[in-house]
Amino acid sequence: MLLPIVVLFAFGYLMPLSQLMLKSLQSDGSWSLKSYGEIASSSSFFWIVLRTLTLALTVTIICLVVAYPLAYAISRCSQRVATLLLFIVTLPYLTSVLIRTYAWIVLLSPSGPINKMLLGLGAISEPLQMVFNSVGVYIGMVQVQLPLMVFPLYAALTRVNPNLTKAAQSLGSPPTDAFLRVTLPASMPGLVSGCTLVFLSCLGFYITPELLGGPDDYLIAQGISLRVLILGNFNEAAAQSSLLLLAVIVIFLVFRRRIAEELDDRSRSDDVGASSALASGFAVSRPLVERISTLSHGASLHLHELLSSIRKPLLYSCAGFALLLLVLPFAVVIPLAFSDAPYLTFPPPAYSLRWFSRLFNNTQWVDALSFSLSWAGLSALLSVAVGVPAAFALVRHRFLGRLPIYLLLISPLIVPHVVMAVSLFFALAGSPLIGSPIAFVLSYTMIGAPYAVVVMIAGLKRFDRTLERAASSLGASPVTTLRTVTLPLLFPTLASAAIFAFIVGFDDVVFGLFLSGPSATPLPMRMWDNIRLEISPQIAVIAVLFLAMLVILCLLRLFVGAAIEGRRTQAGGRT
Repeated sequence: MLLPIVVLFAFGYLMPLSQLMLKSLQSDGSWSLKSYGEIASSSSFFWIVLRTLTLALTVTIICLVVAYPLAYAISRCSQRVATLLLFIVTLPYLTSVLIRTYAWIVLLSPSGPINKMLLGLGAISEPLQMVFNSVGVYIGMVQVQLPLMVFPLYAALTRVNPNLTKAAQSLGSPPTDAFLRVTLPASMPGLVSGCTLVFLSCLGFYITPELLGGPDDYLIAQGISLRVLILGNFNEAAAQSSLLLLAVIVIFLVFRRRIAEELDDRSRSDDVGASSALASGFAVSRPLVERISTLSHGASLHLHELLSSIRKPLLYSCAGFALLLLVLPFAVVIPLAFSDAPYLTFPPPAYSLRWFSRLFNNTQWVDALSFSLSWAGLSALLSVAVGVPAAFALVRHRFLGRLPIYLLLISPLIVPHVVMAVSLFFALAGSPLIGSPIAFVLSYTMIGAPYAVVVMIAGLKRFDRTLERAASSLGASPVTTLRTVTLPLLFPTLASAAIFAFIVGFDDVVFGLFLSGPSATPLPMRMWDNIRLEISPQIAVIAVLFLAMLVILCLLRLFVGAAIEGRRTQAGGRT
């Protein structure tokens, strides 16, 4: 069951990355460390790396501060409200990064709605320059990375036993003190996972810094693409890519246990037990902290009482701010799509469908849309075809090398796409595959398959095997049980895996920069050129179409899931 995806990763992922690292050790056709020597002696590269690390660390900290109240608030809501709020968090995550970055260009521009609001309130006397500089980069990056922090925090907070906090409060601990002593320590696994994911994602992020940043906000991913696409300095680009790849791999391996937590065979009760032990042992393991806390008990108690009195308004305000940050781009792109103005202006002076008509009458846009739908759709099917058997093997079987294989299969979620794209560009250079749909199918499948694996593993870990055992006890063969029981009940999970794999391919820009050709230009590349050269409401039209498609797919998935759950309940009642 692992053979198809292992073969795919060997030829489409490991081999190009290996060739990339070998190329970094060559110069003028012979083995040499010249490229690394030039990097080591370059003061500009040092400042680029420092700027990249500063950005990654700062964005990670801001995301943690903004995401934690939201994740905590969602974990304390009813199931129905939590589902709605998680959908609101998920929608931006599934929406194109290009679309969200485009929205921030409009929002943060000198004539944009944020500057207009500040001028109207009298907070500023002249518009602030918040775009095409580091301010815009940080705001855009926080909004893009925020869901990656919310999801693991929410997962960890839902596993915290609420009775522990109640027990602490019943013993006289104020709510804020109980939170610091119980909830916060118990949520540390999610906090570490979220910080790791956001930090690694920021290290090689390309789109948002390139579009929102200025000449002084040059990051390592931009430097790599510049050396390949403009300067033609392939050896130095390979060396910089190799250094970035090694840095990401080291961090990935350091936190491998936390990242691979979904593969852990312990039950949720075990997790809760571990969290309880951690929370109860928190004070014992830190005697110095306890000593200081005892000495300042009076002042600390008053502070906790003060914070406890305002904790709910403060929590809901912070959670509301996080949700506003996530949905604000949609408040811009939807009205812009129906603008009647011949150029980009917000708010629109009048409304019409002129930009929809212009889009569908432009053959270049229609061809690009057709290309992306076709090949991203095929890649999603291939991702599910290789990802589902791999997930079954990893969940249902115990074998040597299980954890390393899982880490390999999910590593494209962590490795910067610019590194993968450059390695694939070098591997396919000189072949007719460059600028062909096959190159895009390969790249989209490589970045889509990990999503299929992760989603299917989550579904299989929650899957109740009672009906499988019942079918087997009635004489059904394993293949028949799989076809008539397992896969139908897992259909919502399969649909989710396919949706994620489709969107990650449909949204890709980085591979398009290196693999596009005259007959193979995906829609994101048309959007990229439009944003860089024109910034018209055409992008907003695509955003509205994309959101409509996404909402329809999500609603269909929920409807099918509810129907299958109903059938499962009826079947369980009969048995």
